[in-house]
Order: sequence, then C-alpha cells, then structure tokens
Amino acid sequence: PDAFYAMDGLLETILTVLSEFGAFPEVIRAELDRYLPFLATTKILMASVKAGVGREVAHEVIKEHAVKAALSMREGQANTLLESLAADARLPLDQAALEALISKPIEFTGDAQGQITRVVARIELITSKNPLAAKYKPNSIR
Repeated sequence: PDAFYAMDGLLETILTVLSEFGAFPEVIRAELDRYLPFLATTKILMASVKAGVGREVAHEVIKEHAVKAALSMREGQANTLLESLAADARLPLDQAALEALISKPIEFTGDAQGQITRVVARIELITSKNPLAAKYKPNSIR
C-alpha cells in the first residue's frame, strides 16, 4: 500500500505541475538575449575555422571573450560577447556575421520540436481513448 500512496502522490504532483504550468514569452526572450551568445560559441568556432582561423586560436579567442563577458554579467552589465568577438581582429567574423549565427534560436534546440510533437500526439491518443482522463484536475474532490 505504501508504494501505491507514493505513486499516487507522484502522479498528483506531476498533474498539478502540468495544470499550473505557465510560459512567459517575454521572460524567455530576455533569457535568450542574455545567454544565447554563450550557447552559440560552438557555432562561432565552426564559422571561424571555416573562414580559415586555426581551431586552437579560435577556441582561445572565444574562451577569452566569453569569460570576460560572463564576469562582467555577474557585475550586472549586459552581455557584450558578440561585440567583443566582432571587435577582435583574430576572428574574421564581423557583428553582422555573428548576429546571423544566432538569428534562429530554434536551431539550438536540436530535435525538441519533434519530441514535443511526438509527446503531444501520444497524449492526444491516450486522452482520446480515456475522455475522463482529459478532464481530470489534480487535488479535485472525487
């Protein structure tokens, strides 16, 4: 019986989280603007190498500017990683090229869109077979 109660509690918690979940697009946009340049460093490295910079040199330049930007962000300043990289003569990428590398943030999510589509399809299949399950509200009086 304890396992049943534990599982019931876990399922109730999951359902509560899902029913009360909220996405805040402006907060997401702000986080993307703030941290996307760091996520793009591999893409920047690859673009630099394709443009003729040695991998080790490009890596060192990107690391140097990323650390500097991260430290300044900890002091409350804006993320200046792209601007710093664009101004560094050791990399052949200007501001426009760097902005183009991060212009499609969805590219950084891998197969997330496909995974979401598959999960939603699976949920729709289950709830269509069990219509009462779709109407269930956590912590409701039974």
